[in-house]
Amino acid sequence: MTSLKATRTGAIRSRNTALDVADSSGESSGMPIRLPAFSLLVLAILAGSILQACGGGSSTTSTTIKSIAITPTAITVPLNTQTNFTAVVTLSDSTTSTTTTVTWEVNGIAGGNAATVGSIVASPNDQLIGVYTAPGQVPTMSSGSGEQLGQVNITAIAQQTNSTTSSSGTPNTGTVTSNTAIVTVGSGSGLVVTPASATVPAGGTRQFSALLNGLADASATWTVTTSGGASVVGSIDATGRYTAPLSPPTGASVTISATDPAAVAPATATVTIVYSDHSLTGPYAFSYSGNDDSGFLAVAGSFVADGNGHIVSGVEDLSSFLTGVSTQLQINGNSSTYAIGADGRGSASINTTLGRNTLDFVMTTASHAQLTRFDTNNTGSGSMDQQSVGALSNSPSVITGPYVFAVLGDDAAFNPLAMAGKFSADGSGGVPQTSTVLDVNDNGISGSGKITTGDTTLSGIYAFDPVFPGTGRGTLTLTSATTGVTGRVYAFYAVSSPQGSSDVVRLRLVEIDGTLDGKGGAFVAGDMLSASAAPGLANATFVFTGGGNSGAGAYAAGGVFAADGTGTVTSGVFDANSGGTYNTGPTISSGSYVVDPAEDRIDLKLVTSSTAEFAVYPSSVGPALMLEIDATAVLTGAAFQQCGPQSAGCSGANPTLGSGSLALGLGAEGVFHGSQNQASFQPDFDGQISFSGTSITSGNLDLNNFSGVFATDPVATTSSVQTPASDGRGTAVLSATNPAATFKLVYYLVDDKTALLFDQDATSIASGVLLRQF
Repeated sequence: MTSLKATRTGAIRSRNTALDVADSSGESSGMPIRLPAFSLLVLAILAGSILQACGGGSSTTSTTIKSIAITPTAITVPLNTQTNFTAVVTLSDSTTSTTTTVTWEVNGIAGGNAATVGSIVASPNDQLIGVYTAPGQVPTMSSGSGEQLGQVNITAIAQQTNSTTSSSGTPNTGTVTSNTAIVTVGSGSGLVVTPASATVPAGGTRQFSALLNGLADASATWTVTTSGGASVVGSIDATGRYTAPLSPPTGASVTISATDPAAVAPATATVTIVYSDHSLTGPYAFSYSGNDDSGFLAVAGSFVADGNGHIVSGVEDLSSFLTGVSTQLQINGNSSTYAIGADGRGSASINTTLGRNTLDFVMTTASHAQLTRFDTNNTGSGSMDQQSVGALSNSPSVITGPYVFAVLGDDAAFNPLAMAGKFSADGSGGVPQTSTVLDVNDNGISGSGKITTGDTTLSGIYAFDPVFPGTGRGTLTLTSATTGVTGRVYAFYAVSSPQGSSDVVRLRLVEIDGTLDGKGGAFVAGDMLSASAAPGLANATFVFTGGGNSGAGAYAAGGVFAADGTGTVTSGVFDANSGGTYNTGPTISSGSYVVDPAEDRIDLKLVTSSTAEFAVYPSSVGPALMLEIDATAVLTGAAFQQCGPQSAGCSGANPTLGSGSLALGLGAEGVFHGSQNQASFQPDFDGQISFSGTSITSGNLDLNNFSGVFATDPVATTSSVQTPASDGRGTAVLSATNPAATFKLVYYLVDDKTALLFDQDATSIASGVLLRQF
């Protein structure tokens, strides 16, 4: 029609132009123009043709929508996910329209319902594409709607905008509905956490993500738990970023959980946590004792670790037969470092004005580690513990109330010396001579020695160090009739306070008044603990270990005994290793104990073929400190009440180690001087072993045998552990491979996490501890 119009209009315009030209040729404008009759007829015919071509008339029809087809016709869509449907609009002339507007419906609802059946909207780029989003839960069947459980119907509807018109001009109005597409709403992949598993170093972080049916789920709620019920599991923020604790919790793993009300079930991921440099963060007090080239060696100190391998500050005191007494040795924060492996074994390089020394250790938690001096011809065994805020306050008020203590070493004449006692600190720097008691075994194993018990003349003073504030360091001076009125001076390092209190309940001691001329004070070191408010022995089983010297040389002892709560020891086993001779663990045939109500001191006697007598001082923090007060040995040690069915620490009627990762430390006993060969009995080591409950499956020891140090000595698979008796006493063989070494051990279970160790070997007189890592 357009072509025809253009042609015919051009003809008319051509003629008009000719008229204009004729008019402009000079003919009068008022003169009438006359056309021939034939020309009028032609014009009439052309006009009629044009009107007919332009739709005029009483009965014409326009192009209409013939049908709408949507695809896909059937599909499964996971919860909370999207899929597209495409509508094809076919017109009555068999062509397709790309501009027709359609309305998308779900189960007859325009746009659907997001919560129940899902929603559908036109794509912003193409209105003939419907974007369907499945609901967060499987839809239920609507009554009378005809769909099945979990299914919804998708349709597209269009209005007839160009309706068919009759010859009379009446429009044919209405809508056109597409075919029905069936959507099965399934659970899909559901809610998942990625990554599903990860290993995170202690104190480190890892980002986790929640996906709901493949799409990022910003609505997820995050939690972290352990199957072991550990109180310290780390934390996770609202975005899924997890921060691990400073040491592995029970089982060494935690569960990361994401939940969303739109998901059928929570999603989880497993995180394995390993030790790292972060495991040693903050201030720590440490101490160890052993021997150097000349004899007895003891060190106590404090340092601050930054959690990234650097020791930034610290101070220590040293008592050594080789170098004498050195006090307030500042630890160089510019050159002291440490590193910790994934199994908790670590090493620290400590640099002071006396030089550099190496400490090897194994972490149990971020608060505690077993420690070994790790330099050739300088050895020792001990521990380190994180210091509490109260311990660093520098106020004498935090040291208050009754305390017990025990120390071991040499006297001024280099003979074995051990002391234990009880006193009260007044919180102002004084130790009044009230309810005090002191026991001393000064080389009582020889005819020239002396054992003094029940000295009630003890008194003294104490103060924190103003030169090194915030380190927990101070000095304690104790005088008595037995030890001399001039006083024994100890450097102390405050360790810890109970939760919610600033009162210090645990301190380390090292005597700092000794000299090398045989005329000064003693060379001793040990522990000071808050005294127990109920110092008697309960009706329970107790285990103990200790060490020192006998007339034969190095001496170690251990055992288990049952007390009836009224003064009688009813049964037990007593192990002793004197100079390499093991007594093969005789049965305790009888025994007794008497509690002194004035000094809260216990006199304990354990009878086998002979009688071993101890002064026992119970503490409020677990162990009771022991001092042997017979002529058999100069010994200090510790006894622990074994857990039972009515006490914490046991999962059953008797303690058991179960399976898991264990840290251990073994320290050689014996105080030597001069020509005696201290190397003969010096197997100091710490390490980590994996325990299956019936066998030792793997592990590594860090061994110092005085003549040399050997790091990462693999534990042999020939190592074995025997099931303990009902009293918690058992035996084990621990074999190392490079260098080859075998330790025949007796262990005494304290609870499900702790065992004391006694070495029965002829060339290894030692005692120690076994602690669960996780």
